[in-house]
Amino acid sequence: MPSKKSLSDEIKASILSQHFTDGEKLPSVRKMAANLGVSTGSIVKIYNELEKEGFVKSYSGKGCFWGTKPIGEQVSQIVESDSLEQKFEQDLESGYLNSLSALPSLKELSIHYETSLYHLRRFMSNKVKQGILKKNGIKYFFNEEKEIERNNFIYFVHRSDRLGHFFIDSEREVEVFRTLTQLACEKGISVKFVGYCEKENRLIGSDSKDVFPEKSPWCLGAFISTWLVSSPSVLFSHFAKCTFPISVWWENSVDILAKITSNREKWAYYNVAFGKNIGKIVGDYLRKKNIRAVNYLSPFHNSDWSKTRLDGLRQAGLEVKALVNTRIFSPFEVSQKAVKQKTSPQEYLKSLIRELLPEARPQPFVCANDWVAAVLIEIFEEEGRGRPYVIGFDNTTESYRYSFDSFAFNVETMVKEALYHIISPSKYAFFKKQVQNPPGKVVVKG
Repeated sequence: MPSKKSLSDEIKASILSQHFTDGEKLPSVRKMAANLGVSTGSIVKIYNELEKEGFVKSYSGKGCFWGTKPIGEQVSQIVESDSLEQKFEQDLESGYLNSLSALPSLKELSIHYETSLYHLRRFMSNKVKQGILKKNGIKYFFNEEKEIERNNFIYFVHRSDRLGHFFIDSEREVEVFRTLTQLACEKGISVKFVGYCEKENRLIGSDSKDVFPEKSPWCLGAFISTWLVSSPSVLFSHFAKCTFPISVWWENSVDILAKITSNREKWAYYNVAFGKNIGKIVGDYLRKKNIRAVNYLSPFHNSDWSKTRLDGLRQAGLEVKALVNTRIFSPFEVSQKAVKQKTSPQEYLKSLIRELLPEARPQPFVCANDWVAAVLIEIFEEEGRGRPYVIGFDNTTESYRYSFDSFAFNVETMVKEALYHIISPSKYAFFKKQVQNPPGKVVVKG
C-alpha cells in the first residue's frame, strides 16, 4: 500500500497533468474526487497545498482557479463558465445534446446558450481537454466509443415467465423495446434478450436455458429493466461480478437504489417516470393556461410515483384537491384484483374512480395516468354530464382516442443515453449524474 505522502504526490501529479490554463476554474472538490477515485478530504488537502505553492488561487464561495489572474477577470469567467456548465448538463439530460451523434454547430450553440463564440470555444476546448468531447474538423462529438466487433452484443433484460418469454403489457415497455433494438441495430450491435423470472430468481435466454452474464467475453454491457420487478437488488446481484457497464431503466423511487450499484463507472440509472419534476411540468403547463386549481385523481396512490406527481403539482403553485385511493399500488394490481372479483379491469377501475368522485370540485382533473383519464371521461358520458377537462400521463393511444392532453415521458433520450453509457469511455460516466431524469413534455391534442 502506498504511503500517505506517495498517494498525495500521485494525486497532485494527476491534477498537474491535466494542464489547466491560467484563469481556468478547477472542478469542485466532489467532482475531482470522483474523477480520481479518492476521498474529498484528500482533494481539499491537495488544493490547499497547490495554493500555498502558487499554482492555484481560491475565492470564497466561488471555488479554486488555476494561476493568478485578477479577481475581476476571474469572477467574469466564473459566471460565464458556471452558466454554460449548468446549461450543458441540462441539455444532456433533456436530450438536446445527443451523445450518439455530432453536437450542434458552434454557431447554433452560441445562439442557444446566448453566449459569445469566444467563451463557447473556450468551454468546448476544456471539455475536449477533460476527455468528455473530441473534435473532428469543425464538429464536436462525445469521446470515442468502444470499437464494435462482429461478435459483440448487449443484453436486454426484462421480466419474463419461467421459459424466458417477456411480459410486455404497457405502451411504454413496447416503446423502450422498439427504441433500444432499433438504435442498437443502427450502431451495428446485436441484442441478446434475457428474461428475468423473479419467482425463480433466474435469468433465462430465448432458448429457455439459464444465462450467466459474467461468462460472456463478447458482451459490451447490459440494459436492465426494473419495470414491475419487486426486488431490483436481487436482480442486480446476477451482475455483481460483471465488469462491463450496465444501464438500468429504473422504475422505482431513487431513494431505494441498491448499495451494490455504487460504482458510477459501471452502473447508470435512467428514471423517466418518477419524481416531482413530472408533476411540476404539468402544473406549469396548466398555469400558462390560467388554470390555478385542479382535482388530482389517482386510484394508485399507494405508490411513490403517484405521490410525487401530486407534490409536483403543488410545487408548481396549483391549489390541488387530492382524490386518491391509498390501497392500490399500480394498474397491474387493478388487473389482478379484477380477475379475483370476476370482472374486467375497466369496470373495476370505474368502481374505484366512482368512490373518489363525490369529493371532486368543479375544476379540471389531472389524472394519474391516461387510463384513469379515459375512464373518467367515460363515466361523465354515461352519467350525461358535460365532458370534464382532463390531462393525463403516458401519452398513450388512449389520449389520442379521447383527445386529451397528456405528459409524454422522454423514452428515446433515456434509451440513447443508456446505450451510450455502455459504449462510451468512463470519463463520460463520471461527468453524468448517477441517476439521469430526462424531462418529458405535455403533448397537446387540440
